[in-house]
Amino acid sequence: MSLSADYMRQRILKLVWPVVMEGFGVMLVGVVTTAMVGQFGAVSLSAVGLSTMVQAASSIIFAAAGTGAAAIVAREAGAGNWEAVRSVAGQGVLLGLVLGTALGVIGFVAAPYLFLVTSADASVAHLAGELLRITFVTTPLFLAMAVANNVLRAIGLTRLTFYLTAINNVLAILLGYGLIFGVAGQPLGAYGAAWTACLTQASGGLLAIGALAAVRQIGLRWRHVFIIRRDYIARIVAISLPAGLEQLAMQGGRIAFTFMLAGVGATQFAAHQIALQVESISFMPGFGFSVAAMALVGQHLGRGLPHRAVQYAALTNRIAALSMTMMGVMFFFFARPLTALFVNDPEVIYWGAQCVMIAAFEQPTIAITYTLGGAMRGAGDTRWPMYVTTTGVWLVRLPLIYLFIVLWQYDVTAAWVITALDFLVRSLILWRRFTSTKWQ
Repeated sequence: MSLSADYMRQRILKLVWPVVMEGFGVMLVGVVTTAMVGQFGAVSLSAVGLSTMVQAASSIIFAAAGTGAAAIVAREAGAGNWEAVRSVAGQGVLLGLVLGTALGVIGFVAAPYLFLVTSADASVAHLAGELLRITFVTTPLFLAMAVANNVLRAIGLTRLTFYLTAINNVLAILLGYGLIFGVAGQPLGAYGAAWTACLTQASGGLLAIGALAAVRQIGLRWRHVFIIRRDYIARIVAISLPAGLEQLAMQGGRIAFTFMLAGVGATQFAAHQIALQVESISFMPGFGFSVAAMALVGQHLGRGLPHRAVQYAALTNRIAALSMTMMGVMFFFFARPLTALFVNDPEVIYWGAQCVMIAAFEQPTIAITYTLGGAMRGAGDTRWPMYVTTTGVWLVRLPLIYLFIVLWQYDVTAAWVITALDFLVRSLILWRRFTSTKWQ
């Protein structure tokens, strides 16, 4: 049976828009929390930023268990094997809880020492370590939430995950206001932000697991979680391990990139940070198209329709590239006012606008990288996205950053040109892999 392009486009966009809105909600919480903590000074703001970066980076690596679970669930759901979907979802949640417990214990013990090796001010390093210990307490539920949400997206329930995240975001803002500015008149400041993150991680995990139990197609029960199925765990780990290594390469590269870029000076580094905030707007549509490609490819391969999976992946890629190219045009022509939304320092605005204008040119390649990477993960081919990310970050971006920024002391715009080159290389490799059809 042939499908019209309009019908396929509607299915894609129906999956994409809730993911994009979910991302905007999470970003809004981050902005509001940053504004509230900023009232307590630079030390509190820097400490919250450092602790959040480390906790998020480490958790994302282990949350890759959700990638394997989602890839299998998409296929099994496409084939109508709902008992297998339940078992995979349950074992994925179990993996999240186990990995989260291990990470939480290690992080809780190591947190006070992590920032001593950085060049951060002693007061910032000490406070960041204490905040990190708090946020690691509920890491098991955070990882369970990541797995559960990925499973829900894999069967097409992106609207449900948007609602769940929206509820948690409202709770985060309310709790954040109450804890940061005071309980019974006693403000907790940065500690309030850490406890808010801790509590909302717990509530998010419980909400997501509850949704797996309530959704009729899944109907998760405790036996699906706590009766160990080694065959399903092995399948999840086999697909998740490359995805975890990909995140390790990406997050490790991100930290190394940040440390090397610190040498450009306070003004240009501040401009870089603001440009990242502006560009992060485009990452949300990119992630949305990645999720849509993953779900649709996995479901149609499960139904024994590989040609349809290719059609959906190709159409999703075209829509993503067009959408993000339009966003790049907006970045290029409105770089200065977008940067000025975050700061009023003329020099910071100048450098920030230069970076945003360069970022405009990498939007099409980011779209291709996100979308085709998602399609391959939906097919269970998580190795190639890992190879591509590792190549782009560690063999292209970081060596060139070291040469141009650390050794030759170019300004911050060189780092953004190099990043654009990184995404170009990644998109070309992924496109070649996609057209080979071996990823199916």
